[in-house]
Amino acid sequence: MRVGSGAWDRTADVVVIGYGCAGAVAAVTATENGAEAVIVEKQPRESHHTSSSMSAGMFLSPPDSSSILEYLAALGRMGGGRPWTDGPVLRTWAEYAATTRQWIEARGGAIVPIPAPGEHPQLPGGAHLSKHRFRGMGIGLARFLEAQIEAKKIPVLYETRATHLLTNPRGRVVGVEARQGGRRLRVRASRAVVLAPGGFEYDEQAKLNYLKVYPTYFTGSEVNTGDGLRMALEVGAQLWHMNCVAAGLVLKFPEMPVAFQVDYLGRSVAKTPGKTEETASVVSGHIVVNRDGERYTSENVKGQCLYYELPVFDTHRLVYPRVPSYFIFDRRRLENGPLPLVTSGPAGPTRLYHWSLDNSREIEQGWIVTANTVRGLARKIGVPADTLERTVRTFNRHCEKGRDPDFGRKPNELIPLGAPPYCAAVLWPGGPSTQGGPRRNSRCQVVSAGDDPIPGIYSCGEMGATYGMLYPGGGSNLADCFASGRIAGENAAREKRP
Repeated sequence: MRVGSGAWDRTADVVVIGYGCAGAVAAVTATENGAEAVIVEKQPRESHHTSSSMSAGMFLSPPDSSSILEYLAALGRMGGGRPWTDGPVLRTWAEYAATTRQWIEARGGAIVPIPAPGEHPQLPGGAHLSKHRFRGMGIGLARFLEAQIEAKKIPVLYETRATHLLTNPRGRVVGVEARQGGRRLRVRASRAVVLAPGGFEYDEQAKLNYLKVYPTYFTGSEVNTGDGLRMALEVGAQLWHMNCVAAGLVLKFPEMPVAFQVDYLGRSVAKTPGKTEETASVVSGHIVVNRDGERYTSENVKGQCLYYELPVFDTHRLVYPRVPSYFIFDRRRLENGPLPLVTSGPAGPTRLYHWSLDNSREIEQGWIVTANTVRGLARKIGVPADTLERTVRTFNRHCEKGRDPDFGRKPNELIPLGAPPYCAAVLWPGGPSTQGGPRRNSRCQVVSAGDDPIPGIYSCGEMGATYGMLYPGGGSNLADCFASGRIAGENAAREKRP
């Protein structure tokens, strides 16, 4: 804890740390509630990109709070015992999430509804979730937020990395210490500080100590290095959801700091209007195998929670048999478009990497391994050839019969592997985001180890996300950014000056 005393370089009512979706929404909301806000952002303006700008621009926006609350409560009971998230937090969150669409449209946001269930439709409230997507996806979202910040004339201190929260002698957070270029900068918050710097996806020490399996790689902005986590700990914050992630399997290569989300099916009828995942005409087959060459789950992956199937540790061989895993496919998938999603992530519109349309550049780089036979492919990737050959043969028999008795693969995806070359890409644990951080209450105040609110500090978005172990489904991170950002911004603006 660092006591803030002496001269300040700048003062605002509300100081927001982080210019992603949550931080922008908090700053806008604080300003609309009569407070002067300033945003502290460590990236340069010209290269500013966030996990929200790299997203698909989709967010949950339930028609009413009761439907989403029922679903979140069911998700929070997974594992038994104490719920992952407190009831009052969920209730307040649901009330704000139910008006996100109206909030965006009232400010000129261009969004379209999309039909989509939750990731766990078998749970109460999960079969039908109302979702919307920004026109222009993540880039469209970023432009919308930038327009709000500019319209409100909210200053953004770019290339300014927040390093410490500053307190008064009574322990109230009163400002932020930051580094701007080679100098120290002290920004006073006369009402409150809002933590919104994203998660700890690129803090290797935190991932090793908090997550269920290591390594884990992520597809969002590489500037999410856990700054907010360290600052919150310095002022005595209690942590929650630290081993929780929205994650499954990702493509990760040493040449790239960020991971890619996998597009298992490639171009297919599933991506045209009127078709669902159950009725799509899938044109290429694939399987996922462990380091022993065996299938271990249905490839109808739940991309935000498959992660929890991966930390199986073999105490005799002292390895994680499912880390890494391998994406096995043939020429038809190779010719069916880029392996990663190109609507979001590093291969998406932010273009951190330009993936070749026919995957040829990635074959040359060794990211995709090919061979004329399954046995040859097995030797190249280092899995037992007999086992992989048997696995492919068994899967092809299931395809012929139209039923997968081993893992219940959807019938329309039972496409045999038999068009050389056979191909493989390494898959690692990972996904969009971590969920852990400082625990917050229903007002988005950061809570101390003694369960009391720490005066003068709020958090929103991914830094201590609302969700626990199970992620509700696509669009949930942005839904949390909008809901918790508004809650934090409102309450921070209403703080009395000490």
